[in-house]
Amino acid sequence: MDFEHVQVEIEDGIATLTLDRPERRNALHGPMWSELRAACAALADAAPRVVIVTGTGGHFSAGMDLRPDNPLVHRLAPALMSKDAIVLREIIEDLKACVGALADLPCPVIAAIEGACLGGGLEVALCADLRVVGQGARLGMPETRWGLVPDVGGTVRLARLVGRTRASDLILTGRDTWADEALAWGLANQVVPDGAALQAARVMAKAILRGAPNATAQVLAVLRQVDGLDDDAAFEAETLAGIGALVGQEALEGLSAFAERREPRWKA
Repeated sequence: MDFEHVQVEIEDGIATLTLDRPERRNALHGPMWSELRAACAALADAAPRVVIVTGTGGHFSAGMDLRPDNPLVHRLAPALMSKDAIVLREIIEDLKACVGALADLPCPVIAAIEGACLGGGLEVALCADLRVVGQGARLGMPETRWGLVPDVGGTVRLARLVGRTRASDLILTGRDTWADEALAWGLANQVVPDGAALQAARVMAKAILRGAPNATAQVLAVLRQVDGLDDDAAFEAETLAGIGALVGQEALEGLSAFAERREPRWKA
């Protein structure tokens, strides 16, 4: 997977997707958005068991690159000047497709967050199923300060994750939240010393690998859709996931391993 601004490595079932534009604190410009989408498409084909998304240079991502040399700004500016709602919708939907490619990966996604994780960067991190955050990390959505909206999935995903009141606090004020508050809110799953987020994410990924591949995929599918379902539909999805796990051979291997006091030997 050869990209300029996004690096991808796969080892022992764990893929690491790294935002790699450290001279701009991994700010997201047009080529980087496109590479993120392409990298996720390649990962969907490669089928790792877990994906970790992180950034280089001590930062996750400072958000959308608003400098004039961003090709995306060149596309955006004329549409702003002419109030072209059709082109503006196309731009937003293109970016939504980029983060959607990450959110739709058929395996658990962990965000390892250090330093700045702001705006579009936080919108990327919100696509993960789990977030490990360095103690000094800054998370926020300052878009309204610049006349913008977190419209690449951030408004909806943040509200679903932490609740409307807390999401309103962060988005309407544009303030930063820090690691301890993010942990208390459920925005972070784990807080670690600065510089340790990626290693902690790898430990978490290895713990996920102990689970059966099919059972993990089944329960992940339920977890990702449960907030949008009423109780009856949610419990039915859970039942179908349980059946989907039981009809495979994993349950037999798991029960045998338990009886024999050994680790299960899962088939990839």
